[in-house]
Amino acid sequence: MSDGEELEAPEEAETARTPGEAPEPGPTAEPAPRPAPGPAGVEVSAPCWNCRAPVAPRDARCASCDRTRTHVLLVCAEPCLELRHGPGPPLHIGRHPDWAPRTAAAFAGWNKVSRRHASLTVEPDGSAWVEEPAEGSRNGTYLNGARIAPGVRTPVRDGDQLRLGQRVGFAVRLYGPGPGTD
Repeated sequence: MSDGEELEAPEEAETARTPGEAPEPGPTAEPAPRPAPGPAGVEVSAPCWNCRAPVAPRDARCASCDRTRTHVLLVCAEPCLELRHGPGPPLHIGRHPDWAPRTAAAFAGWNKVSRRHASLTVEPDGSAWVEEPAEGSRNGTYLNGARIAPGVRTPVRDGDQLRLGQRVGFAVRLYGPGPGTD
């Protein structure tokens, strides 16, 4: 009930200003101040990468799911795949449904992607790391065209290109507090 009353109050104020001598300057002047105080923070909020709830730029965590704003976005054109992953356990990428449940179905018909191809880890500080299993992968994992060594954590930066074998590539975007992130 109080929310409805609050919404009516600005409308009454607008109505009071509109009948004035200059109705156009009143509405033009009013929208500018409105975004600045409170509604602007809501309007420019970005959706949480995990639950899609709005998160204001000043908030470090999502109020709905308590996840940090820090995350990585992997975008693959073929097969069409978009993966978002935040701090915590690694994101496994490959065809094995138990080991890589988020990617197995997408890569089911791609025999150039190993069953256990690579893992991506995002740290709370915003840094990200890719690692190929110690036993390696048949077709290799490449970061910006250079093959990464099996079992070695390799840093991933915003704008990098991650490739599984010769055919499957991901554009990497990092979001968070670390350098080189948005």
